[in-house]
Amino acid sequence: MGYEYLIASLPEIKAGDKAPMTMDALDVLLDETLKDSDKEQLRLMKLRASYGVCEFIKDWQLFNRDLNNVLTAEICRKHGFDLKKNILGEMPTDIDSEVKALSQIANLYERERQIDAIRFKWLEERTQMIIFSLENVLAYYLEMQMLCRWDVLTKEVGEKVFREIVADMKQGINGKL
Repeated sequence: MGYEYLIASLPEIKAGDKAPMTMDALDVLLDETLKDSDKEQLRLMKLRASYGVCEFIKDWQLFNRDLNNVLTAEICRKHGFDLKKNILGEMPTDIDSEVKALSQIANLYERERQIDAIRFKWLEERTQMIIFSLENVLAYYLEMQMLCRWDVLTKEVGEKVFREIVADMKQGINGKL
């Protein structure tokens, strides 16, 4: 048996939406609904574990690693940094020009939104033919994480965090002088 009732009851979401619930509410719902073995897969995914995870989680982790490697490589080339020191694992060869172009977006907020849109697209493509499965539940969880992250990111919060980072850096520099 799959998760027909659970998936049918979840609010529809897409990249750029407001999160329809909190992650705590989703965690409670999944804890009440998932089989124990599937709860373990969710727990391992949350921990970003590389052992004991299902194929979907492994594929997701590889996709993210490759996506980050391509973006990092483009930034390294642009600024003359050593590529080998900044890439994890193998450099992917099948990432399209759309991903490479993301590193050219100057507005960091917009760049992050576009990166998450690519992640959403991957999740949707990866799960479109396996409905009502654990993979759909895990994909929904990952999408909700992204939406909840965006719900708290505002210009004001970003400026506050930036000021705190600069203040910490100044304090570190002054402490060493």
